[in-house]
Amino acid sequence: MDDIAAEAGVSKPKLYRYFGDKAGLNGAVAAKLGALMWESAQVTIFAEQDHASVDDMIRSSVQSYVALVGKHPVVIRFLMANHLFQYSGSGNGGVADQLRSVMEVVADRFTESLQRIHSDASIIPLAVASILGAGLSATQWWIDSGREQGVNDSYFAAHLSETTWGIINGAGATVGVAFSPDLPFSHPGFASRLEVN
Repeated sequence: MDDIAAEAGVSKPKLYRYFGDKAGLNGAVAAKLGALMWESAQVTIFAEQDHASVDDMIRSSVQSYVALVGKHPVVIRFLMANHLFQYSGSGNGGVADQLRSVMEVVADRFTESLQRIHSDASIIPLAVASILGAGLSATQWWIDSGREQGVNDSYFAAHLSETTWGIINGAGATVGVAFSPDLPFSHPGFASRLEVN
């Protein structure tokens, strides 16, 4: 709190008056980063989901996420250390809440694709949890030591994209479905039944 007050050029009591307490300040930081992620998603996912290929959309959104993490690694590390990057269910607009909200928009499109071919869509929430868990764990490693080990933004983004597709394809295979990533969500051939030998 001393460091933040000094950086902001205000007294610590004034900081407390504005945010209430340390938890209030932490929540405001989480909400700000969450808002930045939501704004990024509006450009990369919401604007493209009906005409871009799903692969292009996912890779674009992952690249935006990695750029944001790369721009604010200290903030991300702070939020993770204070357990503010985790999903709390509060819906208060924090980072994890916004990430989950973005993921749920994408998950709804996958669900629609599965329902279109009369397939079981109950696997989707598990896939979302797996993608978030793997992505956040990889993000923590990347900002703690990965960048120092030479894993640059492009490499990390490519890894996250491939990991995401690995989980998606695994979920699809579990219910006997294959996805065609080069097609948009709206294309009737995006999801198709796997042939059983």
